[in-house]
Amino acid sequence: MVALATMLPVVTIGPAQAALYSTLFAYDKNDDINLVREYLRRFKREFKQGFISGLLLLALIAAVLFGLGFWASWDTDLAYAPLIVMVAAAVVTLVIAEYIFALQARFANPLPRQWKLAALFPWRAFGCTLALIGVDIVALGLALFVPFIRVLMLIFGLSWVFYAKSLILLWGFRKYGGYGEVERTTYVNANSGM
Repeated sequence: MVALATMLPVVTIGPAQAALYSTLFAYDKNDDINLVREYLRRFKREFKQGFISGLLLLALIAAVLFGLGFWASWDTDLAYAPLIVMVAAAVVTLVIAEYIFALQARFANPLPRQWKLAALFPWRAFGCTLALIGVDIVALGLALFVPFIRVLMLIFGLSWVFYAKSLILLWGFRKYGGYGEVERTTYVNANSGM
């Protein structure tokens, strides 16, 4: 619920996704952490870079959607070539969106390198990319076609989808990774009383 609340303002989707991935990566290492406290701490830590990346990604999505709509509305043969380019740009934007915030959560890179990795890593780890898109398709299909799941998806779904994707991403980063410095472990044990 906390992750969903921080994603409600559209401009904070980036920091919220980065914080959620970062928290889930830490949870995978040590399941004895206080998830809400850890998420809020990581949300604050990831805010600046996630906010900038989120705005850049929203601008990229808006440009691609505008281009698709513009060239699809033309009823001439000249529109086919730019339309194919825009469909390719939509695919690239989709895979960048899958990886940009997970890479931010996992590795300490400056913003330009993070975007370069988000554009290139999905093609190196193509099996991982297909699995991530498959998780998205299954989650979207369940939410659209099973009415009972819609309510559960609003309450629990985002976290479960992100958790499934975080396990796939960790596998992909271990198998194909090696880019940048992995974040240092800084979480506090939930039973330590802090």
